[in-house]
Amino acid sequence: MESAAVTNERETAGSPRRQAILDAAKQVFFEEGYATASMDRIAARAGVTKRTVYAHFENKHALFAAVVAQACANVVSQLPTPESLPDDPREGLAIALHRSRELMQSANCIRLERIIAAETERHPAFAATLSAAFAAGEAMLAQSLIRWGAAGRLKPLDAAVVARMLNDQVGCATSFRGLLGEPRDEALGRAAVDEAIRLFLIGYGI
Repeated sequence: MESAAVTNERETAGSPRRQAILDAAKQVFFEEGYATASMDRIAARAGVTKRTVYAHFENKHALFAAVVAQACANVVSQLPTPESLPDDPREGLAIALHRSRELMQSANCIRLERIIAAETERHPAFAATLSAAFAAGEAMLAQSLIRWGAAGRLKPLDAAVVARMLNDQVGCATSFRGLLGEPRDEALGRAAVDEAIRLFLIGYGI
């Protein structure tokens, strides 16, 4: 039977202590990977007991799943919403796609994706959370395309297909290059996004 102290800690799921555990866990996972990271080390980094860590997270799998979910939600929240983008699709796409590229090449995104990739066969749920985040960003881009089309700023198109194409060209490609440790070429990366937008507008611009 659980003690009152443990039960009370579980009742404070949104507490600063829980967030401190998540922050500490993220750093330990980044430093050691999923397989070798220990709950003892995470507890020490967070400045709490291992009992406290387990009061909030059933096991290491649950803790890493929470780290992944929080990180993915944070990235999606930094993408521009369709309503926030300019009415001109050229300007709007530049903002949306350059932001996607910036986020996907950030050091933390790359570190997290490498850990997830290494664990995908044993723990597919981690990859599913990451995939859902990519899908959420792609859906936001599709909504922007629909809005521009409805306003007569684009030719008729299949928004889901085109959003997938643009996301693959920019977000997924940037992510893959980061996973491979390819040296970053900022000028080339920005130029590639601008060229993708130019070619898109040749086909769908008005």
